[in-house]
Amino acid sequence: MFRARTKRLVCTIAVITAIPFALFFMDSLSLGLKFLKGDHSRLSPRVMIVDDDRPVGVDDTILEEENLENEKADSDVIEPEPLSVTCRNDRKCNPTRSGMFNVHIVPHSHNDVGWKKTADQYYAGRGGGNAASFYNGAECSHCILDSVIPQLLKNPTRRFIFAEMAFFSRWFNEQDLKTRRAVRGLVAQGRLQIVSGGWSMSDSATTYYDDIINQHTLGFQWIQKEFGECAMSNIGWHIDQFGHSREHSSLFAQMGFDAIFLGRIDFQDHTRRIKSRDMETVWMTSPRNLGNSLFTSVLYDGYFSPASLAWEGRPPSTSKRIQKIEAKTLINLAVKWAESYKSSHILIPVGGDFAFRSAPNWYRALDQLIATVNAEQKVRQRRARFVLHSQLLHQQRQQGGCKVQHHVRRLPPVLHHPQHLLDRLLHQQTRTQAPCESGQQLTTDVQTAGCTCTPDSSKPGHRSVEESRFPPAAPSRGERACQYVISTAYRKLLTQKTKNLPTQHFCNHLNISVCHITETADKVFVTVFNPLGQPTSYWVRLPVTVHHFIITGPKSQATEAQIVPLTESTLRIPERGIKKPRVDVVFEANLPPFGFAVYKLETDDDATLIPPQEEIGTGRYYITNQYLSLTIDPRTGVPQTLRNKEIGVDIKLEQRYLYYLTSAGQARDPNDRTGGFLGSHKRTSGAYAFVPKEFSRPVPLKGPSSRGVKVHAYKGPNVQEIRQEFSPWVSQVIRLYNGAPYLELEWTVGPIPENMQGTKEVISRFTTDLNTNGMFYTDSNGRETILRRRDYRETWSLNVTSPVSGNYYPVTARMFLRDEERNIQLTVLTDRCQGGSSLSDGQMELMVHRRTFRDDDLGVEEPLNERGEDGRGLVLRGKHYVFLNTIAKAAREYRALGLQVHHPPTVSFMQPDPPTTNHLVTSFSGLRNPLPFNVHLLTLDQTPGDPDTLILRLENFLEVGEADEDEEEATVTLQYLFSRFDITTVRELSLGADHNITRVRRLQWNTTDGTTTSGTLEYADSRDVHSPPFPILLRPMEIRTFRVTTGPATEPPSDNGV
Repeated sequence: MFRARTKRLVCTIAVITAIPFALFFMDSLSLGLKFLKGDHSRLSPRVMIVDDDRPVGVDDTILEEENLENEKADSDVIEPEPLSVTCRNDRKCNPTRSGMFNVHIVPHSHNDVGWKKTADQYYAGRGGGNAASFYNGAECSHCILDSVIPQLLKNPTRRFIFAEMAFFSRWFNEQDLKTRRAVRGLVAQGRLQIVSGGWSMSDSATTYYDDIINQHTLGFQWIQKEFGECAMSNIGWHIDQFGHSREHSSLFAQMGFDAIFLGRIDFQDHTRRIKSRDMETVWMTSPRNLGNSLFTSVLYDGYFSPASLAWEGRPPSTSKRIQKIEAKTLINLAVKWAESYKSSHILIPVGGDFAFRSAPNWYRALDQLIATVNAEQKVRQRRARFVLHSQLLHQQRQQGGCKVQHHVRRLPPVLHHPQHLLDRLLHQQTRTQAPCESGQQLTTDVQTAGCTCTPDSSKPGHRSVEESRFPPAAPSRGERACQYVISTAYRKLLTQKTKNLPTQHFCNHLNISVCHITETADKVFVTVFNPLGQPTSYWVRLPVTVHHFIITGPKSQATEAQIVPLTESTLRIPERGIKKPRVDVVFEANLPPFGFAVYKLETDDDATLIPPQEEIGTGRYYITNQYLSLTIDPRTGVPQTLRNKEIGVDIKLEQRYLYYLTSAGQARDPNDRTGGFLGSHKRTSGAYAFVPKEFSRPVPLKGPSSRGVKVHAYKGPNVQEIRQEFSPWVSQVIRLYNGAPYLELEWTVGPIPENMQGTKEVISRFTTDLNTNGMFYTDSNGRETILRRRDYRETWSLNVTSPVSGNYYPVTARMFLRDEERNIQLTVLTDRCQGGSSLSDGQMELMVHRRTFRDDDLGVEEPLNERGEDGRGLVLRGKHYVFLNTIAKAAREYRALGLQVHHPPTVSFMQPDPPTTNHLVTSFSGLRNPLPFNVHLLTLDQTPGDPDTLILRLENFLEVGEADEDEEEATVTLQYLFSRFDITTVRELSLGADHNITRVRRLQWNTTDGTTTSGTLEYADSRDVHSPPFPILLRPMEIRTFRVTTGPATEPPSDNGV
């Protein structure tokens, strides 16, 4: 029946010229039509967005004049109006026609903020690397904007969307005042529309949640500064991600977004949705905790232009015959696509990667195409009009689609944290501004630090190389800017008698035991800053050249130190160069909440000696502390049992390293356009694809000889270590610190041998006796936990074609197994995003390193074969943290350590300089009292240009059911929260800090289960302006964002050790 009806509608397609497609998601909430059932015969006559009964085709200028009158009439509305009313974006939409399909052509250009070239090279159009263009012209972001903007100004019917503020802001700041004024006009009129609005189009599945929030906030702040609040996007435009996460979409919902558009999803899911007309759905993005959702639409054939509608580097045809063929092609294409959507509004993207460099060709061709289609249909006396994406989809789709609770993904299995140190420095840089006295702003180029640090952790996930190599010896511009902020803050906080303290030094290579100042100085001050709102302990490891040290902490308290020899794998790391230190000194730093402690390290002849080396002998060997006991199998040299002594639980645990060999792959069929340009041929492993060899198990690394894994052990008062050598290029140290409820597994892998050019993809596998029934759990962007089932998808019947990689999921922060019958949970935390899976019951694995020698034919055009510092290949080092507990108690432990892993203390150094360093403040807390155990101080940033106004975010990091009911919620009173200033006013904002929370009105959708999605972002106690003393209630998983003003502290700070 549907097919017959579409035949009658072949020539009744309405097409509006390129209006900003995202505006169809604004404020029209009254219509509830029947498009979910494919009832196109009952199209509503009320499809005009403006209340206008004139025929389609009325001059837009007249409409704009009427809009001004309407806005004057609206001035009587009680303030504050909802944002959707205030901005009145619906007035910018072109009219559409009922009873026909409306085709929404969306001109766009996707500009990677760094991929095969650097961001600077992409912006300027310079060469670099092996970067080749997908078009007949080099990638050049400023060239695209130089070309597009004049074309928009020439014709008021032309439209364009742009997503990457890193490029748009740079281009805008280079323009003269006249051009800036013209661009502001285009944005205000909706002809140039910002979508997403982040600094970059961040990867969905592999990014950490606060990086996502920060880089979008950076973009939003710039948009608000230059174009005002009404220019903010309410649409997520995620067209080039390799996997989409539930949490990322939940963050968009909390920012007030109405919808997200996805460019690619799993091929099987895509095929099913096309056949079932389920390309539009309401995604339940936090079903257990926040209850939020996001309307989701999947593009039919990716984000590139259809093959016949691309004009990069070629002018449009002047032949009437060719023009009619192109028009007919578009009509046929729209009718075909319409069979997969339940509404009568079809989105056709026009553009692609770095498209519209030759914008005159594109716009002349589009103008010509629209005119041809409209003329053809008028000749046939059909009701037709050619349009671009409009607001009406919401009106037709108010009965919504199915709920989606699974995590759609397809990703490279290893995507290591690119610049963990930069993230840490930026994290402290934004916080060390806060303790400054009211009215005093640090003189620093915060923009430089933010712009350099933030996008690195949030840029698109498709990279040509593994970016987990050790940091370069010389700090980058971003690092230097962050370090300057920290040093300047310490000059105010470390002493009250002088501002001439010595400079703080930073050691970027502490993870490989390299730090010049501790290696050469007889005495050094170590300052450790804790960014968390709770007191914490942190084990500091510093390389030293002598074996005798005394360490004193705040208030001259003696601190127990232990000397530990460096591992052989550490000494072999090429980035160390020729270094003398062969030992680390290890001590525990006890840190106040949101503050720092200073420790003095100085040589002394009465030092702790190196503990004797212990060899594995007959019988079992173990390490133990107050909480855990780990036993090593003497035959194999790998773990055998793990016991939680506190609750009396034992499990069998074997942990070892293995590697997958890769499939040989096949050559591409040039005529196969499955998935756009991707093709469906069998691939080999590469930058994008993990394709293990068929019918082949991973190869275990059993040790350098037939005697098994080589093991040494060191025991001391602070830490016990078991050191394992699995092969000449894979080693591990298992550490158990005094008082720690977890094991620390530090792995060093590489260089992976290149003999026989055989790809190896290395995993760490944990094998237990837990009964897991095919289930395991992973986090989503470091926040909520998602249940995974082996060989299963929630929304379609999975055809298992890749039994290994098809079960891999992104593990941004943690992965765990549960045995419900025994009430046991084994949790592994990661220090970066890795691919992980459970391919057998009681087993989980994480991929730690890869080296490939062939390209996977997905765009990078090079293998993952970086040569490294010495030309032999990359050496990677990272950590896993292992917890064993009951299911009920597990989250409280791993959530707290997980915050510290991803928000670690920052360690800096200062050499004594009497008398300026004789009276240091050795302990400081920025809080008067610690935050509740489940509350994270996520953000404390100065707003640009106003040192007395801060952006404050507080997060309850527990999920529902992860604590006792009386502990799940927490209340924080803001007025006297901080030790150096009071909070005087509090205004609550959306998550992106760009809208007052009470003014946001999201589109509401009626779903197939009979529910209606929420139209607001407000919490139970939300206020536009809160009243003193500003108590804030935080329920599980809530992140609440505030703009606060500060004033002098009205009472002395509490006793915090100053």
